[in-house]
Amino acid sequence: VEGGIVLRAKAQLKLDLIYRVSSGQLGRKEAQELLGVSQRTLERNLKQFRLLGVLSVCHGNRMKKPRNKTPEILKERVQALMKDKYFDFNMLHALEKIREETGLDLKRETFRKWCHEIGLVKRRQKRRTARARYYRQRMGIPGQMLLMDGSPHVWFGAEVSCLIAAIDDATGEVPYAEFFASESTLSCMKVLHKIVEKKGAFQLLYVDRAGIYGGIKRQGFSQVSRALGELDTHVIYANSPQAKGRVERLFKTLQDRLIPELRLNGIYNLREANAYLNDVFLPEQFHPRFTVKPREPGRTAYRLLHSSVDLQEGFVIKERRLVGLDQTISLNGQKFLIDERLRHSLHGQAIELRQHPEDGSWAAFFAGKPIRIIPIKVAQKIAA
Repeated sequence: VEGGIVLRAKAQLKLDLIYRVSSGQLGRKEAQELLGVSQRTLERNLKQFRLLGVLSVCHGNRMKKPRNKTPEILKERVQALMKDKYFDFNMLHALEKIREETGLDLKRETFRKWCHEIGLVKRRQKRRTARARYYRQRMGIPGQMLLMDGSPHVWFGAEVSCLIAAIDDATGEVPYAEFFASESTLSCMKVLHKIVEKKGAFQLLYVDRAGIYGGIKRQGFSQVSRALGELDTHVIYANSPQAKGRVERLFKTLQDRLIPELRLNGIYNLREANAYLNDVFLPEQFHPRFTVKPREPGRTAYRLLHSSVDLQEGFVIKERRLVGLDQTISLNGQKFLIDERLRHSLHGQAIELRQHPEDGSWAAFFAGKPIRIIPIKVAQKIAA
């Protein structure tokens, strides 16, 4: 009320009882029982009422400015930063950035209150209650199991791109991740190639049942599982998204933190986004905050490969074709002629074809050695 004092219900009751005792309308014993105070406290309350009146039931700090109150100018500066620069950041991420920028130890609850005032707090998504899920203990040693998946999303710019990433189950480390136009066999193998090249061969890859990884449609076979099998790495399949929850939560975190960071740094193309992700964001922002110590420190399940292992030739598309009587093979509706001087016919023998991811070209190998093939131009029928 303007010009007056607004009291809570408890304070109003206390004031009414003290007034009635002071005016002789209520006995002191009854007032003590109703207020739940001792005789001495009631005497003190009566004395304060005679001196201060209504203000006797108000706290002594009422209407006083707290000593630790944050200056109003700082509040306006922080709210301006949120509106102009960090409007799409989550609250904790924005607080970290503002602390770095201003050098102030701003309290989380104070910052949350300021964000609520200007309506810039992301609400938690509510989902339907699903069936019971049970926690799976992390692996104890780095390199025992990696979880991998792709996340199509508008990560930067205006078009959808797919981020393919793997996370170590024991530590939460992301050894490598990359943006692609789409999730394909070649893009998945490129990510795995980079991981093995950087860390060594791991033991298990935990993925969903997509055909790329040899899911239901491929009946256990895929180019990815074949390439990993050559390194003695096995692929296992999850029966639900929740089963590989760590990689699912990874993408949730990246969508929440990486997207505004890319915008803030003015990154809107694939090449710059990949460079920033692996050179800056993962080592400087993600790993220091989100990785954990393994249960068995000092050990690793990553295996360094022998120098004779050519990863460049392992992580490619490989197909096998039988040679016909006329020394030709067929691939994707195109015929190729074996252009080599041969002492004996290769009829009925298997030729291995390898497609390299860089240019999509095919190379042929027989008994581990390269052989030259040339495409045949087939004459078209007039009727066709």
